[in-house]
Amino acid sequence: EKVTITDGDNHHLSVKLSEAALQFKEVEIVAERDEPEYAPKVAQIETTPKELSKLPQLAEPDLFRSLQIIPGILPSSDFSAELNIWGGTGDQNLILLNGINVYKPTHLGGLFSIFNMDAVKDVKLIKGGFGAKYGGRLSAVVDVADREGNRYEKHAKVGMSLLSSNATLEGPLPKGSWLVAGRRTYVDAATKLFKDAGIIDQDFPYYFYDFNAKLTRDFPNGDRLSPSVYIGDDKLKISSTTGDRLRLGWGNTTFSIPFVHIFSPKLYSHTTFAGSFFRAKMRFETANSWFNWDNEINDYTGETDLTWYPNARNTVEFGVEGKYLDSYLEGVSETWVFGRNTYDGAIISAYLTDDFRATESWTLSPGVRVERNTIQKVNEVTPRLAIRKDIAPGAHISAAGGTYTQYLQLFRLGEGFASLFDSYIPLSDRFSTNRGTQFALSFQHDSLSSFKVSANAYYKTFENIGEFDFTIPDDGDQDLEDFIRTGKGYAYGMDFSLQGNWGAYQFTWGYGLGRTRRIFEEFDGGLSYPTFFDRLHNTNLFFSRKVRNRGSLECRMNYATGQPYTLPVGHYSPGLELPPHFYIPGRRLGERFEAYTRIDVAYRLRYEWKRWTFSPFFELINLLGTKNPLAISDDISENPPKLDISGQLPFLPSLGFTAEF
Repeated sequence: EKVTITDGDNHHLSVKLSEAALQFKEVEIVAERDEPEYAPKVAQIETTPKELSKLPQLAEPDLFRSLQIIPGILPSSDFSAELNIWGGTGDQNLILLNGINVYKPTHLGGLFSIFNMDAVKDVKLIKGGFGAKYGGRLSAVVDVADREGNRYEKHAKVGMSLLSSNATLEGPLPKGSWLVAGRRTYVDAATKLFKDAGIIDQDFPYYFYDFNAKLTRDFPNGDRLSPSVYIGDDKLKISSTTGDRLRLGWGNTTFSIPFVHIFSPKLYSHTTFAGSFFRAKMRFETANSWFNWDNEINDYTGETDLTWYPNARNTVEFGVEGKYLDSYLEGVSETWVFGRNTYDGAIISAYLTDDFRATESWTLSPGVRVERNTIQKVNEVTPRLAIRKDIAPGAHISAAGGTYTQYLQLFRLGEGFASLFDSYIPLSDRFSTNRGTQFALSFQHDSLSSFKVSANAYYKTFENIGEFDFTIPDDGDQDLEDFIRTGKGYAYGMDFSLQGNWGAYQFTWGYGLGRTRRIFEEFDGGLSYPTFFDRLHNTNLFFSRKVRNRGSLECRMNYATGQPYTLPVGHYSPGLELPPHFYIPGRRLGERFEAYTRIDVAYRLRYEWKRWTFSPFFELINLLGTKNPLAISDDISENPPKLDISGQLPFLPSLGFTAEF
């Protein structure tokens, strides 16, 4: 095809190559090193599901569980997929799916994340020091993008494990593609089958499902429209022989309609209209009483981001965002109201940042974000700055710092590892905005023989963060917010990772050292205490190797300092000659469990037959059967109370397979 381009014109041409087998003579390719990317990326990791799925999993691949191997990220237990990153709690992370906030991105009280690995294209993780483009959170960013469908042929993939089944279908459209993916657990059906066969006494009528869909439409000038939707729900219904009933339902629904428009080779925009809706409804009934707990968040967002390349030394990003929040929280029974709170308002923000390459080795990235929060009736200005120094080919040092705000918080309403009552509450004008500062330093070397090395250090502060305090006397006329205390905190630490090849083995080793503290005047006389996920040391070693032509062997080893817990020191009676009913807590989170250790092993096979690919796998979770403690319960029949420590995962074999065609 003959193409004529005149001076000043822009011409967009799409070319598709047809497949053919050609025989060539020897070809030698010689090229200079590509121009490296110079923008500062402090503690930023970009990865794909293919890389993450190599890790041994708990019954099935999970995005958040795979990210927990990265140094600086701490899980709160074997059962939790929550990400506690660089001293921040899970709700202090900005979780994005196709550009829209996801508020509680886990199933079963935190056991699995809502992200179907077969539908995910890539993941960007920023552990700290993120730029002005991101706002509304204090700690870190996890930006997930669903992948587009196959543009040239139809393709399908199905999988089954001990926990769930999943399927993905994709194919071409005229000038675009489509993709749908679904996943459903069958714990309810499996336990009912075992109960009917007499293997177990009680079934567990619980299940969750996820559904993803995405369309992509290309336009001749390079513009692109790619709407997507996610729907996920958890359902649990339990009835006892005495007539007691428990009904739980919670889930997320999101939609995103992004449109990329290319104005010129130097300027393009990314405009999105999106919605995110979280709901949790729980009802407990007995023969003569009932209790309801409802939490909802409705988020409608419109935003435009523009990227401009004015010259070879500057990349300018700027944008605006408008977000309308409608939130509801209620706890009520037939005799009393714990809380009935409704919040609604808008958060309007704008940002500007510039990656300025001052010299061949120095890059500066100043930025600023401004916000107007009508819920709290405040205006915020949060400056950011990142600096990068290239010190050798493939090696650089980066530093970043800034101030951050957060306009809503997840309050923990229980001491367990997975409280079903944990609820999001936007902070009203009774409270100051959550604020934080971050300072991060990063070193990365990607061209050290066959190895990659990275090291990071950080310091974070948190102000005006809240916690529920149920020791506050209830006078019968108190609002939910009357039970909230406000305090501050800080976190500091460092982490190190090394990855590469050693003979036939591929390996990744990561180590993190950190401390996370909170300070509330009402708790322990204002003394600092650790967070529930605080661990001084945490290290992971992952390695894999090919086994002949079809197999692969993978192993993960983890060692960590034990987590803190509160030790009860006594109990007391409410009076009236009643037996002891309340325990007296000791120092808040002042004791620690023993050190945590765990080894997981997986063996995977891959067979190809015509257009089919079969991939069975077998996994051994907690190979050594280590009895890691999970939580304590208090027996107040003795004084001091007797402790009963419950364990985490036992030795657990798992198997499954996937099939593609």
